[in-house]
Amino acid sequence: MPFADFRLSLATQSLDLVMQQTIMQSLSLADATVFSPGQTSVGLACDQHIETLYIHIPFCHTLCRFCSFHKIKYNREKALVYFEALRKEIKRVIAAGLRFNRVYIGGGTTTILEDELVKTIELIKSLTNVREVSCETDPSYFKTGKPEMLNGLVDRMSIGLQSFDDNILKASGRFEKFGSGDEQEIDIAKGIELFPTVNVDLMYGFKGQTPASVVADIERMIQLKPDQITTYPLTLGIGKNRKKSKCLAGESKDLWPQFLAVKQAMAEHYMMEFPWSYSRNFGDKVENKYVLDGENCFGVGSGAFGRFGQQFQISSFDIDGYIELINQGNVGTSHHKMLSNKSINQHHLMIMMGKGCLDHALFKAHTGKSLWQAFPLELGYLLTAGALIKDGNSYRTTEAGQFIALKMFSGFLAGMDYLREQALQLANTRWT
Repeated sequence: MPFADFRLSLATQSLDLVMQQTIMQSLSLADATVFSPGQTSVGLACDQHIETLYIHIPFCHTLCRFCSFHKIKYNREKALVYFEALRKEIKRVIAAGLRFNRVYIGGGTTTILEDELVKTIELIKSLTNVREVSCETDPSYFKTGKPEMLNGLVDRMSIGLQSFDDNILKASGRFEKFGSGDEQEIDIAKGIELFPTVNVDLMYGFKGQTPASVVADIERMIQLKPDQITTYPLTLGIGKNRKKSKCLAGESKDLWPQFLAVKQAMAEHYMMEFPWSYSRNFGDKVENKYVLDGENCFGVGSGAFGRFGQQFQISSFDIDGYIELINQGNVGTSHHKMLSNKSINQHHLMIMMGKGCLDHALFKAHTGKSLWQAFPLELGYLLTAGALIKDGNSYRTTEAGQFIALKMFSGFLAGMDYLREQALQLANTRWT
């Protein structure tokens, strides 16, 4: 192994350990505070501006064995009651002063009740002026559902694929749920024709994958010409989900050559926005960008998270408890905790690394601290690892730095898995 690769390997191994410890400290819900009933504003000031409203739909027809998101098996009667409660909560937080630019709908299976989803989006658009609505779905929706019902309502559709490789689809439980890679390719092509912006999620780092097989997935996706391709390593959780994920995961040392293979395969037709997100460089400009996890947002629906300022918000992970809260005149928030300045700045560091530039002046204007004051150990580590190059008073990320940013993002996703695991443990908390 070349010395530079060896140095990067050691750096990323140590980063994994440090991130795991940092996440378990900063994202522990041991100090989370129960949110009192009657506080319908959740601390919102009049005309409070939040970048994104996140909506969670916690229902699926079948449950993927490795998915950590909050969901239960679909029950139509319960889902109808849930959507009614969800719309009540949305109206309640808007009446309390919430204003937002974007809506992101995730799950679960967001499109499980199209009529109810349409009513929900139409309600939001009747009460606010949103710039875009993004929605997650799976490839089979374009075969079994009525996606044309969402045409004109959803601006950006994000389709989860993972891989075209049938062996990977079978190992992850997605083959029996969504069909073969060939079938899903046909379904995705239909979706690309319907919506203004379509993103497709791919993953790598699976057991048995090689740079060549990763490239085969990328090249096959490029032929479909989606507006965006999001591609990142299989996320290893921190808590209970880690054991499940490790059954699928390949060797950590294989991620670096696979990352380089992704970059090279993308280079001609797609431009990197983050090391995990690419937009096409042909045709009209892509208007609806990747929805960045961790921006100021407010979560509604059972299983949603939100963050605005230093307040982290957790909505009830008990669907019946959530409906009860709403019907009692409350919002769905069950707990909240305060995040430290250090935790928020570490998130900024990840985003700056991903964007390719640690802008000293911008960071100081935002936080009141210099980069070295905020990140003395982190910057020393990144320079030693060859991840940064000095550029005046700022720093630019190298290719190694892009990979470290990707690992940081993967750690961030693992942190969200850890939060969900803890939130499920809090789900029995009820108010009298």
